[in-house]
Amino acid sequence: MTEPAGLEEWSEPFPGAPVLRRLDVPVAVVVDMAHVLPGPSGFIRADALPLRVRAGAILLEAEMPGTLHSWLRVATDGRWLAQVCVPVRSANGRGRLDLWLWVESAHVTPHPTESGVADAAVGTPHPRPAPETDPEVGR
Repeated sequence: MTEPAGLEEWSEPFPGAPVLRRLDVPVAVVVDMAHVLPGPSGFIRADALPLRVRAGAILLEAEMPGTLHSWLRVATDGRWLAQVCVPVRSANGRGRLDLWLWVESAHVTPHPTESGVADAAVGTPHPRPAPETDPEVGR
């Protein structure tokens, strides 16, 4: 996994109450890609796309696993954005990359637990707790 660019110049105006919260250890999450990167407004037939696109372009699913790395507060309304990394691959499996995104907290939920039992929050549309009340963000 690569590290995202752009945060190295961030300066906190109020260090006692930071608006950028970086996690010490990334947290496994599920990202609602259907809302983060909405699809086309109309129906597109796959057979209308060139084979090179169908085989070599990235695969996006409605929900995809990722890792949560940071929270960032929005000045205009106080909501939190989650910085997530979603590993994607090409349809033919030959290409891979890390897709770094800033997404609304409502579109990020905890990943199912390692025991194989899904967390009750996965797949439900409730917003993720704010970083100051969520113990897994380390603040």
